Amino acid sequence: MKRPILAAALAGALTLGALGGASAASLLDKVLLGAGGVLAVKAVAAPLNNFINNLMAANHVANRDHTKVVPIVTVGSNTYVGAAQVSGPTYNVNRVQAVGAFKGDWNNGVWSVNALIPIDNLNVLRGFHRVYGTGVDAIVNAKL
Repeated sequence: MKRPILAAALAGALTLGALGGASAASLLDKVLLGAGGVLAVKAVAAPLNNFINNLMAANHVANRDHTKVVPIVTVGSNTYVGAAQVSGPTYNVNRVQAVGAFKGDWNNGVWSVNALIPIDNLNVLRGFHRVYGTGVDAIVNAKL
């Protein structure tokens, strides 16, 4: 199966799963949806990375470092699927497996913070470390 078709099929499965209702969502459902999202991101990562690099170059802000697209893993009670382009020295970028998203409010909710950190493990339940020397260049949203 070609990667764009696989990605579309996974996106469709994610949409149908999301429409199933909050009361029917079990831990297994969340795990399967998260895994489907990760597979969808991995299926389109290389062409998406090339597109982002070309977009940056066309706007005269080309990246000089190594880049790749990885899934965004939201750390907390909700499950979200997303992707981000990370950049940095090749050795460090190769260690990045995901971008961790940490959310919080400050000053009684006046300020909402969404911290995005390149991390070395997709399974945040097993622990992870920040990959220093890398940064997030782009956030990718998929229309479902």
